[in-house]
Amino acid sequence: MVAIDAAEKRLSEMVLKLYRLVDEALSGLESPSLQRGASARVDSIAKIAGEYRDSISSEATLFIARFQPLGRDLIMAQSVISVTYDLYRIARYAREISILADALGGLEGNVDDEVLNAMKTARVMVGKSVKALIEKDRNSINEVYKDDDNIDKVYHKYLDILASHPYIDRKSAASLLLARHVERIADHATYIAMAAEKLL
Repeated sequence: MVAIDAAEKRLSEMVLKLYRLVDEALSGLESPSLQRGASARVDSIAKIAGEYRDSISSEATLFIARFQPLGRDLIMAQSVISVTYDLYRIARYAREISILADALGGLEGNVDDEVLNAMKTARVMVGKSVKALIEKDRNSINEVYKDDDNIDKVYHKYLDILASHPYIDRKSAASLLLARHVERIADHATYIAMAAEKLL
């Protein structure tokens, strides 16, 4: 039992390390105006996240093979595999946002503040979802679900603008594109919260 507990702890620590890497990419997007070339740094982080995701998935697979867990332990190992994919995808969306910021010469002033605020909320959601997974925290899960609904509303607002106006201005188009990436980050944070909920 001690061996399986130690292996589970190691998997949790690996997930936290991947989360910190992804959070570094997301935090860089919150600077008031991203410097040109910032996408290179986020791209580098996304590549490292992909490699680390593969390592964690292999470790979780070895955990399953070695301990042949049942019940909660098996669900935990499966959750680690799915969560690492979600964190990797979040890093990839951060990369897409940094490319957009590069193309625009920064996000501030080129996209609506409402979407920038949603981006900050999505970053917080990722942290809450990982906390929920590691600490088995029901309140964090509920907060992630609520935040996801609010971010969906922002995204749908810009879809409605697109649907109702045959021509939209550059700022609205950039806001829609950013809102789409933010919505996907929020969705992946929600998937992590759903994985955490299975462990309660």
